[in-house]
Amino acid sequence: MDYFYYTFADPDAYEDIRHWKADSQDPRFARIRRGLTAVPYTDGWRYAQHGIWTVCRPGSDPVRGQGWKIHVAVTPETFAPLLELVSAYCFERGVPFKFLARHEYAWLVNAKYAPRPVSGKGIVLYPADEQQSVALATELAGLLETWQGPRVLSDLRIDDGVVHVRYGAYTRRYCRNAEGKVTFALEDPEGRLVPDRRSVPFRAPSFVTVPEAFAPRPPEAAAGPVPPYRIDKTLHFSNSGGVYLATNTDTGGQVVLKEARPSAGYDLIGGDCVQRARQEYEALRRFADLPAVPAVHEQFTWQGHLFTVMEYIRGTTLLEWCAARQPYLLRPDPFRPPTAQDIGEYRRQVDTILEQVRAFLSALWERGHVFGDVHPGNVIVTPDLEVRFVDLEACIEQDAPRPFPGAPGFNDYTRTGRAADEYALAMLELSCYLPLTHLVRMDGAKLHQLLHTSTERFDLPAEWAERVVRLCAPHEVRPAPTALRAASSHLDDALGFEEWAAQIVAGLADTMTPQRTDRLFRNDFSGFSLSPVCLATGASGVLWSLLGTRGVEAPDLVEQVIDWIAVRGRESADRLECGLYDSELGAGYALWRHGHPEHAPWLVDAAMAKERDGSGLSVFSGLAGVFLACAEMATGPDPLVKAATAEKLGADLVDRARRLLGRLKGSETPDVAHFGLLHGVAGIGLAVHRYGLLMNDTTAVDLARELLEFELTGYVRCADGSLQFNEADRRSLGYVEVGSLGTALVLSEFARHEGWAPTGAGIPDLTRANGPELMVQSGLFRGRSGFIAGLASLARDGHEEPARSFIDRHMNQLGLHEVRPRENRLHYPGTRNYKLSSDLRTGSAGVLTSIAFAEGRRDDWLPGVR
Repeated sequence: MDYFYYTFADPDAYEDIRHWKADSQDPRFARIRRGLTAVPYTDGWRYAQHGIWTVCRPGSDPVRGQGWKIHVAVTPETFAPLLELVSAYCFERGVPFKFLARHEYAWLVNAKYAPRPVSGKGIVLYPADEQQSVALATELAGLLETWQGPRVLSDLRIDDGVVHVRYGAYTRRYCRNAEGKVTFALEDPEGRLVPDRRSVPFRAPSFVTVPEAFAPRPPEAAAGPVPPYRIDKTLHFSNSGGVYLATNTDTGGQVVLKEARPSAGYDLIGGDCVQRARQEYEALRRFADLPAVPAVHEQFTWQGHLFTVMEYIRGTTLLEWCAARQPYLLRPDPFRPPTAQDIGEYRRQVDTILEQVRAFLSALWERGHVFGDVHPGNVIVTPDLEVRFVDLEACIEQDAPRPFPGAPGFNDYTRTGRAADEYALAMLELSCYLPLTHLVRMDGAKLHQLLHTSTERFDLPAEWAERVVRLCAPHEVRPAPTALRAASSHLDDALGFEEWAAQIVAGLADTMTPQRTDRLFRNDFSGFSLSPVCLATGASGVLWSLLGTRGVEAPDLVEQVIDWIAVRGRESADRLECGLYDSELGAGYALWRHGHPEHAPWLVDAAMAKERDGSGLSVFSGLAGVFLACAEMATGPDPLVKAATAEKLGADLVDRARRLLGRLKGSETPDVAHFGLLHGVAGIGLAVHRYGLLMNDTTAVDLARELLEFELTGYVRCADGSLQFNEADRRSLGYVEVGSLGTALVLSEFARHEGWAPTGAGIPDLTRANGPELMVQSGLFRGRSGFIAGLASLARDGHEEPARSFIDRHMNQLGLHEVRPRENRLHYPGTRNYKLSSDLRTGSAGVLTSIAFAEGRRDDWLPGVR
């Protein structure tokens, strides 16, 4: 999971894992070894910490180059003794190496949801050349042959032991991949930087020959017959292994195979996934008489991995079931409120489901067990509304230590045994009506507000809400004013815009960290891979929201942000990012756009001096965004960019966009990454269209139309009659970043200038998707505040209906997302609602920008676009 490492170091914000130290008072980590790791001091060696690693090298020269690195796989138990052995080996031979800097990191890289390419990596050796790599790997494999550990999935394994090898860079260098994204780099024989792919399974670079000593051996013939199963589809991957839909070739029936890799997927009490798979198998057999338990057929080992064969349940998760039927999310006529019949039918079906859920858990409790991981993703609902519970890995005796704390939004790790299950059950019930349970932990008053809204919407009995409060209310609850409980408006009845905005500004000021170099404000986890001054997740996105909003008085905060950008922007000049939303170009644009030209010229010049050929064409990070910004900055009394420069950028964009469109049309299955306003052809079409108007180039305008028409080939007609982007048949999207609203904004601009519309798709078709009362996220790019601002833009373009009624609907629901951990300090959650965020893309800055634009207090909201 891409966000996993960013959830540990700070309870309230996404944070780099290098800042994490397992708290000795935290019951979740009571059973894992904690603290700094160390190796003996050796004369002449240098030691330095980089991220989660401690690097040891002989002499003062840094580790450089590339080659066949050696990885020693560790588990939480083997890490310390293996480090003692391998460090002594490296000291004796003068081989540079690095190791995990803290003992808890040895659990982290082996955890169930750790990124699969880093699984088990605990110690890394940097041989001088290929000959030494072969010699050291062979010798180490013999020295460590009795040790057990996980397979490093991105590497070649030596003799089925803990020693692995992979050709890669010894130090971090960067280049762009084929999609234009910045990634780790290697140098090819011609001296060019190419992507250093850490793929699973291992794949050597095209210019590297795998030494014979490293070549994978054909698997030995397994004892016994080949299991009679054909894998048809991968349902899920984690560090523990895969979950597969398979066919029993003897019977022809479909089953689910759940894989457990040895010494991988560790929990918090020392068990690996194989141990838990055996426990799950026993739980499935022990409780087989309960209707909610899937049938288990057998368990077998194949090529060292343990597989559990289970009944295939035809249905969807409870999370998916609710999303497909929630009357406040999806209904045939999105312009009208849900009918009493719609609401009553949904509640009746939820009651049917929850009755089975409660009955199953009660039966477990009566037999002295708990489920341990109750959340909507572990409940399958069949077409007949029958319930099955899956993933019984955490099903344990009530008094046994918990292997997992539970899913975010459905756990309180201070509770144990049945009390933990009861808490999760109550949160699951609430999530069926209002899936914002992640926010309860962040704000003591939030539980009451969510319950009040749920009972009003679904006419739920007061006894239900009282039971949830009794089971789930934190021990110390901040008093919840009646107005806050009853009102969902962002104005909270008593607040006007200025006071509401002032509370956001106070929250920003409270959490600002000017002493840091990697971020100024809380940001989305994706921000740690972008420039810290960028628009999307960095400081200039917050600056954008403050500078352009009338009614926000924060001169001291603005000055501090500008000063920080001035320092960190110069440091960002060495980064590869050069786009509007991911680099210092956006910082310069924001300062220029809102009348602060003192630092804007050099920020823009620094970004424009970078190589752009491999940056892609998107608005977010590529040429389309660069052109849109530069075309603006080439106008006015004090232009920052020469008009000729903007025109050249536009001409290059048109040429490259035409070639891209040809490739996409020639592909049977275009990548979903090529769609959308900020990352795909809709945004590219917008930029090409503006160039065509600027230069009076009708061929460019025609190309822009073709790009938008191609964008719409990725859309489907949904049950409510709307057109939404079909994301690889997994879900339909209506957001600004990718989906209906972003495309509607482009189409509206086309219509405004030339009255053109594609056949079979109009703005009403696209905006039908933008009115649900129920939204999980509040962000600008993929959430409620983006809907508010985008619809306000369409209303200004003359598309008053349904935009205005939808805006009012969203404004009245925005308060559901607000978090006030302190009085008069207002925050908003970021991606997935796991943590708070201040950035433009996902957090408070985006919400402030959106509401200000919708209420006429600013003239723009989406940099370079609107």
